[in-house]
Amino acid sequence: MDPGLEERLRRMSREMGFDPYSDTPFRDPALRAEGGSSDPPDPPPPDSPDFHDDGNDHRCDCGFCGPMPTALEQVCCRDIQEVVRESPDGCITTHEEFRSVCLSSAVLRALYWELQENGVGVEGEVHRKYRFLAYRFFTRWIWKRLGRRNRVVLPACVVTAIRKQFPSAEYVGFRYPPL
Repeated sequence: MDPGLEERLRRMSREMGFDPYSDTPFRDPALRAEGGSSDPPDPPPPDSPDFHDDGNDHRCDCGFCGPMPTALEQVCCRDIQEVVRESPDGCITTHEEFRSVCLSSAVLRALYWELQENGVGVEGEVHRKYRFLAYRFFTRWIWKRLGRRNRVVLPACVVTAIRKQFPSAEYVGFRYPPL
């Protein structure tokens, strides 16, 4: 992950009242003093929907990001190094593989049955299942394997495209895994 993006996500997390990695042991005690939770939090970002942490007056560089409920989730695909590597010329949602894999109900239905056979149950109405599977497929495509309980914030354009294809009256948003 891009170090600048990672730092912005940490800062936004602190602004929302939690400090990720605050209990992580450091090999060098000097690192804890530099980056520990004793630092005063940065001032909150402006309420403008077009605010972007890099100082520019926009949130989205790809042109396809929809509004997300939290600042933590408002991440453009162009800010994530792994995504840019797969789609260097534009938004990941315009990539042929994204459309043919993550937005295809036939592909997601096949994935559903594959997961069912391997003991991974996906509950809920059909569009909720498809969204879950599309997010999972996208994550696998971009990051290969994250490991148990490791999660990443998906780009807002990806979430927007998947929600548009498989709509619902209510959405959950990003959640950290339970401890």
